[in-house]
Amino acid sequence: MLEYLQEYLGVYLATFIMWGFLMAFLYNMVKKSSSVGGGDKTVIWIALAMFLSYMVSDPLLNVTLGYNILNTTRAYLIWAASDLIMLSFIWFVTRKKSLNEVPAKLYIFTGLSVNILLFLAMYYDTNYAHFTGHWWFWDVYTVTVNTMDIMMIIALLCNKDFLGFVKLYRWGRGQAKLT
Repeated sequence: MLEYLQEYLGVYLATFIMWGFLMAFLYNMVKKSSSVGGGDKTVIWIALAMFLSYMVSDPLLNVTLGYNILNTTRAYLIWAASDLIMLSFIWFVTRKKSLNEVPAKLYIFTGLSVNILLFLAMYYDTNYAHFTGHWWFWDVYTVTVNTMDIMMIIALLCNKDFLGFVKLYRWGRGQAKLT
């Protein structure tokens, strides 16, 4: 079943994830524009940056424009670099914001960091390890990357500590007790 999803629905799943980031951006934009005074727009900027990043690297859009990113051996390296640029931009935008103000920041940092590590591992796997048959790491990659993407979309939509990452982060730094 997972092989079927990877082979036939992978491109469409990437487009669905991009659509999710667009919806997170639009939702936050409407939410902030309807509130008195507008409020803090940090989450809007994060959602916009994530949407644009995913749109530029979307396989279906690239095929439409005449370049199939999936046919290059450097696709994973390109995606890792794109996520690294996003990490830098989001750090710049949120550097003066606390986790109380923008808990989505920790979820985005976590999701992008995990994705970068997996992209680099897949780049190594496809370019240097030369595994030719299907093996368990590809399934882990598929499930984890898509789970991280969905987690980041939910974090941008609600901007709450819905999985307890902020609480765990504070506990790890000795700033709070884990209850």
